[in-house]
Amino acid sequence: MFRRPATSILCFFLISTWAQVQAQVVILKDGTRISGADVIVGEGRVTRNITLSNGQKGQASISLPDIDHMEWTNPQQLVDARKLVAQGKVKEGVDALAKAKEYFKPFKDVKGSPYREIVLAHVEALDQAGNFDALIRALPEANAIKWDDEGTKVKLRIIKFNIDRQTTSDVESILSQAQSLLSSTDDSNVAAHLWLTIAEIHFKKERWEDAFHAFLRVPVFYGNQAALVPSAELMAARCLAKLERFADATVMFDRISESYPGSEVGQAAKTESQTFKGRQNVPDKPKQSSNDSNKKK
Repeated sequence: MFRRPATSILCFFLISTWAQVQAQVVILKDGTRISGADVIVGEGRVTRNITLSNGQKGQASISLPDIDHMEWTNPQQLVDARKLVAQGKVKEGVDALAKAKEYFKPFKDVKGSPYREIVLAHVEALDQAGNFDALIRALPEANAIKWDDEGTKVKLRIIKFNIDRQTTSDVESILSQAQSLLSSTDDSNVAAHLWLTIAEIHFKKERWEDAFHAFLRVPVFYGNQAALVPSAELMAARCLAKLERFADATVMFDRISESYPGSEVGQAAKTESQTFKGRQNVPDKPKQSSNDSNKKK
């Protein structure tokens, strides 16, 4: 008699269990489970695909008050949007998140809905894209949500920093607050966002070397935060150009354009590389001694 190896049975069990855990379903109050693949949102209503008694396919309305809860982890729309941002396609990621937000909006008050997670991802992407006006419009909704975890509250605070530094001349105060937060967090995602804020402030104040090192910290120390890496690398290359290290900047721009083809980050790097192509690094100027200074006086 053929016996199925125990390991195969175990693997089958684990795969089946994982599939159940990952299943995306809407559960009605009467216990009916509706597969996420059968849920349709559009034209101001929510419907589901059904199979009629004669075998034909049809659609039936879903009454929102009849929904008990949702089991909807890792929505595909969110996964796809984050992948776009990690590829340097930030604007495409923003558009994808806006569509996801619209899709899940009818379920925003349903237990287990991923709507809140998508709202947060949307404002983060708008911040990263530098879409200031859209961010101002979207942020109040994110702030109005009662977030349970401190990490999310800090992320929203960082976004507020990024808005403030564009509207105030006292960026040093924001820098001090960001550095204080940095010293008190062990969350890699929060730390990576803080380093970007710190780097942007140094860049605005034309402290190119400080900005370069701050931007570079993101890919070097927080490479697992893939969504933040492309823009951090692009800004680090721009810092090299500001430091007149043109040859180094060109090499970095070229690598970025090859790493993120077909993206706005990759295209920007390709364009800026042409600006400095063939130019050599400007040697560092020797520090002026006190004697030289006195002679000039």
